[in-house]
Amino acid sequence: MHLELFTARLRQAIHWTERLAAGFDFERGNYGTVFRQTNPLIDGQLLYHIDGDYTTWNVDVHSLNNYQQALRAALAQRVAALPEVGVEAKSLDLPGLGRVLLFETQYTTHDGIAIAESKCFVDESEVPPIDTWFHLQEQVPGYRTPILYCWIPKAFEGVMQDAIDVEMLGSYEWLDVAAPELYNEVIMRL
Repeated sequence: MHLELFTARLRQAIHWTERLAAGFDFERGNYGTVFRQTNPLIDGQLLYHIDGDYTTWNVDVHSLNNYQQALRAALAQRVAALPEVGVEAKSLDLPGLGRVLLFETQYTTHDGIAIAESKCFVDESEVPPIDTWFHLQEQVPGYRTPILYCWIPKAFEGVMQDAIDVEMLGSYEWLDVAAPELYNEVIMRL
């Protein structure tokens, strides 16, 4: 893993999600759309079908290529909107701002439990929202499929933890728990 790129993208995701969540109503807000404001075209189709707060994928959720294309589009949008982010020297208090989530892609039960428990924060396929994504690693020792790294702002940790608590395949882990050495390196670089 290229740690400089990882932390630069994490820094962008932190600033991007702060911007998108500004003024969010935690009692009546739409958890399913707050971080799905990016909806890129993947092979001519929008990534998401959003019905109110309920989100499904229009493309194959098991395709690594679809994750790669979607992440590239999301990163490009952030770079265009936040050109100065990633180069500043100001350090960030990662634990005070939120947590990094590891999501093991391409596994889903489509049972609807995680989406319901998370107030639609994760989608029908249990995937965290695209505006939280910042890195995809194809091969990670100890994991069966590629790992998608997502930034979960502190105010949204509770709904994400609700999804983690009911998701039966074990496809979610917090970076600080799963890989404390990497987490500490990231903190030192932010």
